[in-house]
Amino acid sequence: MKLLKSTYIAFSLLVVGTLFLPSCHNSGKKAFTFELSGTLSQAGEGIKVYLDRLLPDTTQHLDSTTIDKNGSFTFSTPGIYKGFYTLRITQQNYVTLILDSNEKVHITGNAQNLGYTYNVDGSPDSKLFWQFNMEAKTNMMKRDSLQRLFQALVNTVSGNKQKLDSLNGAFGKPYDELMDNEAMFVKSFIRQNINSFACLAASMQLSPDKDITYYASLDSALNKEYPNSIYVKRYHTMYEGMASVAIGAIAPDIILPDTTGKMIPLSSLHGKYVLIDFWASWCGPCKESLPGLVGIYNKYKDKNFTVFSVSLDKFKPDWETAIKKFNLTWTQVSELKYWDSKVVKQYHFDGIPFTVLVSPEGKIIDKKLSDSDLEAELHNLLDKPKS
Repeated sequence: MKLLKSTYIAFSLLVVGTLFLPSCHNSGKKAFTFELSGTLSQAGEGIKVYLDRLLPDTTQHLDSTTIDKNGSFTFSTPGIYKGFYTLRITQQNYVTLILDSNEKVHITGNAQNLGYTYNVDGSPDSKLFWQFNMEAKTNMMKRDSLQRLFQALVNTVSGNKQKLDSLNGAFGKPYDELMDNEAMFVKSFIRQNINSFACLAASMQLSPDKDITYYASLDSALNKEYPNSIYVKRYHTMYEGMASVAIGAIAPDIILPDTTGKMIPLSSLHGKYVLIDFWASWCGPCKESLPGLVGIYNKYKDKNFTVFSVSLDKFKPDWETAIKKFNLTWTQVSELKYWDSKVVKQYHFDGIPFTVLVSPEGKIIDKKLSDSDLEAELHNLLDKPKS
C-alpha cells in the first residue's frame, strides 16, 4: 500500500544535541553574568527544575533548583557558553534553549506542559528557536491530522487497489502543499536569521539534495560569525558530508570485494548509467523490491544501464544465497560488516533499501528511487530520442 510521504527529517528538539559537541572555553578572565529565571503556573511549591547541556547521545546535568510558592525559580549557573541546553521538570516535560554566558533569560509557561506553553525573553537565539518551534509544531499537527484521516479511510476500503489509488490522488496534493509551505517557511526563516544558532535546527528540515544551497549559505555565515565554535565546526563537517553526495556531485568511489574476493570499483562502470543499490539479505523491504529491480535491469541492461549492488550483510552464505535466489546477475560487492560498512558514512544513509542513480560521467542524478521512479527516469534518459 502506498503511503503519503513523510518529512525528510522528523523534527525533534533534541536533534541538535546529537549533532554538535560543545567545546571548552576559557573561564578565568571574565566573570559570568548569566542568569536564568522563570515563573511557571501550576508548578506546585517544592517542585525541582533542572538545567542540562545537550551533548552527543546524552545530556550533561549542570544545575537544579526548587520552585517557590509563587512558581518562581532562578539559576545563576557558572560555565554557561553559547550552545544548546534544556530546562526540564521531567524527562518528557522540557524546553530547549540556546543560551550564552552573558544573558539574563526569563521563562514563563505552564509547568504541566512546558514545551507547548513556554515563552522566553532575554535570549535572542532562544526566542528565534521558540518562534521556529511553534511554527514547526503547527505544521506537524496539520500533517498528522491529514495522515490520520487518510489512514482511517484506507482502513475502510479493504485493500481495493482502485479505491486506494483514488485516496492517494485525493490526499497527495494537499499533503504536498503542506510540505511545500513548510519548506518555504524554513527557507525564509534561514534567510532572515542566517547568523543565528536557531538555524542549525531549522536547516535540518530541508533536504540536503534539493536544498544544499541553504546548508552552504548557513555554513558560510556561521563560520564567519563564530569561527571558533565547535557547534559550527561540527555543522561544517556535516555539511561537507552531505554536499559530497548531493544530487549533482560526483559519486564517491566504492571499491569492495565481490563474492570471489575480487575488488570491484564503482568507477569501473563509468560510461554507463549505474544504479547503486544498498541492500541486505536480512532486509525484508530490500527483498520485496528485488523482483521489480530485476525486471528493470533486464529491460535496460542493453541500453547503457547497469546495477552496482552493495550489501550490508554479515554472513557470506546468506548474501550468496539471496543473490542466487533472486537471480541477481549484475555486480555484487560487500564488506560483510553490516552497518559498520564504510559505505554507510560515505553515502550518508540510515536505512535500506537505498538507491543512487549515477550518470555515465559519474554524477549523482537522483536518490531513493522507487521502481516506478527509476523506470520513468530511465525511460526519459534511454528510450526517448535525442533532440
